[in-house]
Amino acid sequence: MNEELRLRGEPVEFRGETDQCERPLRELTEVTKVESCESKEQKEQRKRIEILKNWEITIRALDRGCIVKVGCKTIAFTSLEVGYKEIGRYIENPQLVATQHGFEEHI
Repeated sequence: MNEELRLRGEPVEFRGETDQCERPLRELTEVTKVESCESKEQKEQRKRIEILKNWEITIRALDRGCIVKVGCKTIAFTSLEVGYKEIGRYIENPQLVATQHGFEEHI
């Protein structure tokens, strides 16, 4: 009878030992750590994307080289090809390239 009422969502009068009610409540208050299903590579990729989303990248071509602006930092390159290669490196590993160009504190 009580099971039928409980399934229909109606209040159920409890007749029994109080220990039976307290145990499930105690079990529910325990926190269980859940492991992430992402691989290490997926976490690194997500972190790179988050870094890249924070900064606008602008390329300004000049007669000799180019100027690349990442956020508030500006870097001059002697040729467009060198600038493009460095942008490619930055997209692959923003932390490493930012450290090499001296703006790691902005990441």
